[in-house]
Parts: sequence; C-alpha cells; structure tokens
Amino acid sequence: MTEILVLQFYPGCHLGVIAESFEAAGVRTLTVRPDKREALPASDAAFDGLVMLGGAQYAEDDGNHPYLADAAIFARAVHEHGKPILGVCLGSQVLARALGARVHKQGWTELGFTELTATESAKDDPLLAGLAPAQYLMEYHEDTFDIPPGADVLMTGEKCPNQAFRKGASYGFQCHFEVSTELWHQWMPGVRPELEAHHAWYLDRWEADFAAHEKDSRAFCNAVSSRWLDLVIERGRVAA
Repeated sequence: MTEILVLQFYPGCHLGVIAESFEAAGVRTLTVRPDKREALPASDAAFDGLVMLGGAQYAEDDGNHPYLADAAIFARAVHEHGKPILGVCLGSQVLARALGARVHKQGWTELGFTELTATESAKDDPLLAGLAPAQYLMEYHEDTFDIPPGADVLMTGEKCPNQAFRKGASYGFQCHFEVSTELWHQWMPGVRPELEAHHAWYLDRWEADFAAHEKDSRAFCNAVSSRWLDLVIERGRVAA
C-alpha cells in the first residue's frame, strides 16, 4: 500500500481538504509532529512520498525551532531519492530551503483569497496542466521563498511573486489550498488575537471571502493533490 509521510509543524495545520484525495485513493498516511518533539523517521525508506504542511514559524528559525533544519535535511534526502514532495506554506519554505533557496521575511502579511496566475511552465505541468490559469487561493503568510536553483516557477502573484515551484517531483505552494471553512474555524481561536491586533479588517471579510472562493479552491486542491498522488503511485510502481 502507498504510504505518505506527513510533517505537521503547527496545531490545526493538518491536511484539510488534501485528506479527501488521500482517503479516496486509499493511501495510508503517517503524521509526525516535530513541534511536539516527535522524531522524524530514521530514513524515508518506508514512505513513497512526503507532505510538509503550514505553520506560523519562520522556516530558518533554527534557534527556536531546530526541527525545521532537520525537516529540511530530511526533505533533501527524499528529493534526492526521487520521491514526490508536496510543501504547503511553511512546508513550501522548508522545501525551498532544502533545495538551496533563501527564505526571508517579506515585511508584510498576505492574507485572504488572492488571485494567483499560472506561468508558461504550468501549462505542461503534471499537477497544473488544464486547470484555469487564474485561481483565487487562500494566503496567510509573512515570509516568502526564493525559487530554488533549477526549479520552474508555476504560479505567481501580483504582490508576492513566488507562489509555486517544481523541481523534479518536488512541489512547493505558498498558498493554503488545503483550507476550508471547517479548517478556518479550527484556526480561529489561535489566529484571532493576531487578526484583532493587526488585521481586524479580515474579521469582517472572511465569511464573504470563503463564500466567493471556497468552492473553486477545493476543486483546485482536489485536482492538485490527486494528481500529486498519481505521481507518487506511478513512481512506486516503476521502482517496484
């Protein structure tokens, strides 16, 4: 059976809508919480793919979160073994770091469903080919990544240009395409103080934002995560 390792770095930042595709495909997942001092596996030998999820941490804050460096080293090994990786928000930043790119603070917070545009490279990409060239996807980040050397830019945004990349079978998406209203409600107790202090406008807007864009965002997530799983399953079949 196909086995996916999931690294969850933050409370509530779980697979969300991504889990729908995984459950439909009947794959098995193992979730490890490095932030809870759960150890990473000694190797990736037992896993066919790696998913790294979001969180509020800065991806290079090894002093406060030393497990992020360990996750980057682990992801680098998975990449070198040719196994597919899917990084979401913080996970995409850890992946960019693993592949030799700089992660840095952008000095502002990108929040809410934001228009992202597919690049020319996305037209023939296994995950994005045939999807609408413009997508409104959820953003909640104040850090960003440079594109790793040799990687293709897949999606870009007006204010934050680096939104998605691929290198080999490793994919990083800055956006939270796994979000749903249900998941947002789970985040709210933790994020409300920050919203009230710095982004009070979104407290009045988020319901309309989700009503306008959640359906299409879920469709995007289902397409991307199921196609990523296809890569995982095909790679496992060829390896076998």
